[in-house]
Amino acid sequence: MPIAIVTGASKGIGRSTVCMLKDKGFTVIAISRSTPDIGDVKLSVDVIDRETVAKVVEDTVSRFGRIDVLVNNAGFGVYGKFTDTPLQEEEYMIKTNFLAPIVITKLVLPYMLKQKEGSIVNVVSEAAYVSTTTLAVYSATKAGLSSFTNSLWATVSKLGIKVSGVYPGPVKTNFTSHPSFSSMAQNGFDKFAVEPEAVAKAIWKGITTGKREIYVPSKLRVDPYFLKLSLIMQDFTYRIIRRYF
Repeated sequence: MPIAIVTGASKGIGRSTVCMLKDKGFTVIAISRSTPDIGDVKLSVDVIDRETVAKVVEDTVSRFGRIDVLVNNAGFGVYGKFTDTPLQEEEYMIKTNFLAPIVITKLVLPYMLKQKEGSIVNVVSEAAYVSTTTLAVYSATKAGLSSFTNSLWATVSKLGIKVSGVYPGPVKTNFTSHPSFSSMAQNGFDKFAVEPEAVAKAIWKGITTGKREIYVPSKLRVDPYFLKLSLIMQDFTYRIIRRYF
């Protein structure tokens, strides 16, 4: 029975991923700050706690003998203009969204390399490619995670390790539950958001194929094309963002 570790597993994308993996016969180690309600091993762990995360990895290998899949999903956003958002919250977000996936991957990868197989999927975001004025640091963390994922893909994919970045647009999760989002005007976020199961399906595609980038567009379905266009026309894109967002 294959073994998977999923972070941010208590709600939304993470919980849907745990459900999916269990349905597919995986033994799942589900970790989150709040104890997950589903998984074969359910742990309350803050992913920025290196010592605890290291023990989770060690205990998993000691108990099950291997790790086949790592899904780095834990993350959150702080909403507001960069001039107004608290630095302490932003530092914690950087550690959670960007540093933690690097640390956990660093801990898990040696076992996968020894096995000569394994899959690592990082849940990134469309915000990695297009920053808005109210999610500056969040976008930066996701851009960093995207760059790390691409580099890791280039490094280990030829060694039998599948690496994918999954890029969701709006998703029906508790992402906007952070207190900072109370100031956000209601817009099309909920209207165009997809179910977390759609992201879990993309994560499964990453696990099985190792495709470098997998997009999960909103209900508008045009997001990936806009993202690609933005890379070509960044100056024009950011002029629009500066004026209208």
